[in-house]
Amino acid sequence: MYINSVIRKISILQQWFKGLIKPPHPLWTFDFPDGKAVIEIRQPLLVWLLIGLFLLYIFVPKAMVVICLVTLLGICICSYFWVRYQVMHIHAQRKLLFAAVQVGDELEENIQITNNGILPVLWIAIEDNSDFPAYSIRSVRAVDAQSKTTWRYHLTCKQRGIFSLGPWHWISSDPFGIFYLRRSHIHTQQMVVYPPLALLPDSLLPIGRQVGELRPLNQPLAAETILATHTRPFQPGDPLRRVHWRTTAHHGSPYIKIFDPEAASRVWLIPDLDAKVHSNHSKDLDEWQDSSEENMILLLSALASQLLQDHRAVGLFAGSESDRIVLPQRGPAHFWTILAALTPLHATQTQTFAWTLQQAASLISVQDLIIAVTPSLEINWMITLAHLTHGYGGNSAWSFLLDPKSFGMTGEVQMAQESALAMGITARIVRRGDILMQSGGMGALRRWEFKTLGTGKVVVRNAPRQVADWPEMSVKKW
Repeated sequence: MYINSVIRKISILQQWFKGLIKPPHPLWTFDFPDGKAVIEIRQPLLVWLLIGLFLLYIFVPKAMVVICLVTLLGICICSYFWVRYQVMHIHAQRKLLFAAVQVGDELEENIQITNNGILPVLWIAIEDNSDFPAYSIRSVRAVDAQSKTTWRYHLTCKQRGIFSLGPWHWISSDPFGIFYLRRSHIHTQQMVVYPPLALLPDSLLPIGRQVGELRPLNQPLAAETILATHTRPFQPGDPLRRVHWRTTAHHGSPYIKIFDPEAASRVWLIPDLDAKVHSNHSKDLDEWQDSSEENMILLLSALASQLLQDHRAVGLFAGSESDRIVLPQRGPAHFWTILAALTPLHATQTQTFAWTLQQAASLISVQDLIIAVTPSLEINWMITLAHLTHGYGGNSAWSFLLDPKSFGMTGEVQMAQESALAMGITARIVRRGDILMQSGGMGALRRWEFKTLGTGKVVVRNAPRQVADWPEMSVKKW
C-alpha cells in the first residue's frame, strides 16, 4: 500500500510538471462582440528559465547572471507588449461575394487583413472550421505596418447539402515566438446548396389517373380546387361563376373554367433512405455524384418538377419526422420547398423501405398517386405498397427501381420489376447515366466567363450570383 501511494504521488507530480511545460498556457483574454482574443505562452521553458535565473541571482549575485536575467526579462516583456499591441490594431474579415445556390454554381469569398498599427505583422495564420466540402480559407500571410492585404477564395460546388462558412480564427506571434495571439470569430454563415436539376425522359414519366372532366359531370366536385387548368364551351347547368371572360371574349361564345379535383391530382414521392441498400459514397466528389443516393435525389427533383408542371399537387415523405414531410401543393413556388427538403437527405436510416411505406399510410388518401424510388430488390416493400394501394381501391402506385449493378452492387433488377408488375405496381428501371443533370435550373449556372474583344480588351461575360441577389444568404462582415 505504501509503495502504491508513493507511485501515485509521483505520477501526479509528473502530470503537474508536464502541464507546466506543455503549451499553450492562456495568459490574458479579451472579449469581442464576435469572439474573443487570447494571449498564450508558447515557450513556458523561457519563463521557468527566467525564474531560475532570478533565484540564482539571489544566491550568486554575479554580473553574468544579472546580464542574462535582464536580457531575458527584456525579451519577454517586449514580446508580450508586441502581441498585446496587435490585439486592437489587427482586424480580419471575410465577406461572401458570390453565393452558390445549386450544384455546379460558384462560391467566392473575399478575405482581408488590416494592420492599423506601427508594428508589422511578421506572420498571421488563418484557420477555418467551415464544413464546406473541399473548401477552406487556411492561409499564412504577412502584413506591413499601416497596410492591408486582400485575397479571394472560390469553389465550384459539387455536393448538395446545408453547410456553414465559419467559425474561424487567426493566430499571430511576436518575433521570438514566446507569446501567441489567438483571435476567434464565432459567427457562421449557413449556405444551402440545392441538388442539381434534370429533365425526365419521356419513357419515365408517371401517368396517374385524374377525374373531373373525365367523368360525365357538369357540376363541380366537392373536392375542387381554385386551380384552373383549361377551358371548355359553356353547357346548360354550368354555374355562371365559372365563366372565363377572357376566353369568352376571344371566341365570342361563353366558355367556363375547368378545375382539377384536389384528391385526383395529389402525388406522393417516397424515397428509400435505408443505408443498407445504397452504394457507398466515394471520397472523390466527381464520383460521388454517381452514387445511387445522388441519382435517387436527382430523379426525385426531376419528378417533382415535371409533375408540378402538369398541375399536380406534389408532396414528399422521407420519414416520420416533421422536417422530412412536405404536404402536397401545387405551383412553381412549391418546387423550391421540395428541393429544400431533398437537400439534406442522406441514406442514413436503419429502417427498411417497407417500414417507411407503412409510416406514410396515414397521410395517403384514396385518389393519391404513390411514387416509390428505391434500389432495393426485396419483396417486402412491394407487398406493403401493393397492400397500401389496393386496400384503398382507388389510388395507384409507381416504382422507380435503381439498377444495383449499374451502381456497383449485385442483384437482378428485371426479376424485381416482374414481381412489382405482378402485384399491380407500375415499375420502371433507372440505370446510372439515364438521368443527366440539367444546366441552369435557376437560370444558367453562374461562373466566371470572360470575352476578349477585337481591340484586345477583356470583359466579363458572366459572373457568379451575388449575395445581394439572395437575401437569405446575405452577410456583411464576419
